[in-house]
Amino acid sequence: MQLTDKPLHSPEATHQAVGEEAILINVTTGSYYSLNDTGTVFWGLIDGQRSIADCARLIAQDYEVEPEVVEADLLELAAEFKNEGLIVV
Repeated sequence: MQLTDKPLHSPEATHQAVGEEAILINVTTGSYYSLNDTGTVFWGLIDGQRSIADCARLIAQDYEVEPEVVEADLLELAAEFKNEGLIVV
């Protein structure tokens, strides 16, 4: 994954909000994943139009930190989403 990648939710993925967190489900494998509030915000920003860097900037603004602090975490999370079939790039 790269900061310029523009991920999109996979047709195999669905989600359910639970408070400030979300549960993601890969409907093909039946695997499910729990996201904390930051992961949930990232999931909500994934639309195929925004790059990972764009998402990092938006999240950094919300949490009042530098985008570089968020970028590494989002790259790692996006790679996990991709490996689990939850996003496509």
